Amino acid sequence: MMMSRLFTLGNAIRAMILFGVFALFGVIVQSCQGPEGALDRFAVKTLKGLTTLDVPPTRPASLPFDTVTGEAVTLSDYDGKVVLLNAWATWCPPCVAEMPSLDELQRLRGGSDFQVVGISVDRNKEMAREWADENGINDMALWHDKTFRMTGELVLPGFPTTILYNRTGREVARLSGEADWSSEEALALIDYLIAQ
Repeated sequence: MMMSRLFTLGNAIRAMILFGVFALFGVIVQSCQGPEGALDRFAVKTLKGLTTLDVPPTRPASLPFDTVTGEAVTLSDYDGKVVLLNAWATWCPPCVAEMPSLDELQRLRGGSDFQVVGISVDRNKEMAREWADENGINDMALWHDKTFRMTGELVLPGFPTTILYNRTGREVARLSGEADWSSEEALALIDYLIAQ
């Protein structure tokens, strides 16, 4: 008799309505989450903070920089290449902690298709050059933001911030904070961007 009360037509209808409400809720939640982008699969482990933009801006090609040896340069010097731009400073512990992995990434993947550029926001370029020399940073390009405009123009939330530009100069992803740029996931991300 107890079993027959549980399996009544009214209870069956209530269960179907409840199931329908949960299913509808699941569809709504799923639709509110944007579609996964091609680069989202690389946002794992040390790159879990990697973010992508629906409408990526172009890089500021005319923003002037100096190399740490004093040559005038701009990001347009790397037109046609995938560029990893890292904003850093010698006074920033997470910045200096990730510099060896950025240098290693340049050593492993740098060439005609890819370039790592570390742009220092130190008071002067000599501080960045001396730190790099003392710490064996030899392969990546080291620049200095002589105008101190980079932070505003690139909308940097802090240091370090890394921005990835595709071959056409569009920002495709960014990561705020320290990462291991010589990790398996970072190398896979760079290989993917180079292949595009």
